[in-house]
Amino acid sequence: MSYYTINENGSVPKAIEALISSGPIRIISGEGEIGSIETYNGKRSIRAIKIRLTRERCGGDRWAKAQVFSHADQLGDVYVDIETGEYCA
Repeated sequence: MSYYTINENGSVPKAIEALISSGPIRIISGEGEIGSIETYNGKRSIRAIKIRLTRERCGGDRWAKAQVFSHADQLGDVYVDIETGEYCA
């Protein structure tokens, strides 16, 4: 189940924008089933993050996703996928 839905016009809910403006963001990218995690230190906007993901994906040779910290619970840190809105551990 998604936490939010990006509208047809590409707008993102204010709650996600607030998380992006203040919370840690991580980029997860790789080839096949092997990937790596790095902290994103770039501009804190959806557009800038999507540009970074496009560059990471290398025209389809690699996969990449961005996650922003949402909260911690008894199982650990919970992140939200910036593109899909799904919760991630």
